[in-house]
Amino acid sequence: MARSKAAAIAILVLACGNVLAQTDGTWSVKGGYNQFFPQVKSGTITGVPGGKVDVGDGGAPFASLSYVFSDSVSAELAFGVPPKLDIGGRGTIEQAGKIADAKVWSPILMLQYRFGRPHTVFRPYIGVGGTYVKFTSVNTTPILSMLTNPGGTTSAAIDNAWGAVAQIGAMYSLNAHWFIDGSIVPMRVKTTARLSTGQTVDVKVDPVLVNLALGYRF
Repeated sequence: MARSKAAAIAILVLACGNVLAQTDGTWSVKGGYNQFFPQVKSGTITGVPGGKVDVGDGGAPFASLSYVFSDSVSAELAFGVPPKLDIGGRGTIEQAGKIADAKVWSPILMLQYRFGRPHTVFRPYIGVGGTYVKFTSVNTTPILSMLTNPGGTTSAAIDNAWGAVAQIGAMYSLNAHWFIDGSIVPMRVKTTARLSTGQTVDVKVDPVLVNLALGYRF
């Protein structure tokens, strides 16, 4: 009888812990890995008939901080190590291969709606928000110089840009504090690459981010 009462109390404590862990005023942090899958639509490089660009896949560790406003509404700020993405030729210059690479910084702020009750072990959610994408460490290859500036050297810069973000994901609670979280995050980002030769190319990068993380709420 005593053991039954003790078990019942333990279950009640755990249940209350789960409820408190996911209601308003709760903070959580998580860390994991984020993979970028750019869905590129490229304009033509000025002065290079039919010459377009593409952006390769890449990934890097990330972290985020979340705050719960109510049982269903939360906000999340995500940031991470900038992945280095390869930029290759497409269209008439597809055989050129890699023509540049760049690091991409893209902190994201999202407002989320979580389905289910606060104590539910598995909670899917959706989100919308925005990002500010910054391109750094842009390095060009000799092949780009040959295509745009024979006998010389071509450098490049990529405009920073604001972008729209959507999110669909789910959280699985391991206990009152620890949880596993995964989401798919489509982004809409349009930018312009500017070459030292004065040539430009407009690019819609539109990456889809896929991430998996381990989190802790307090």
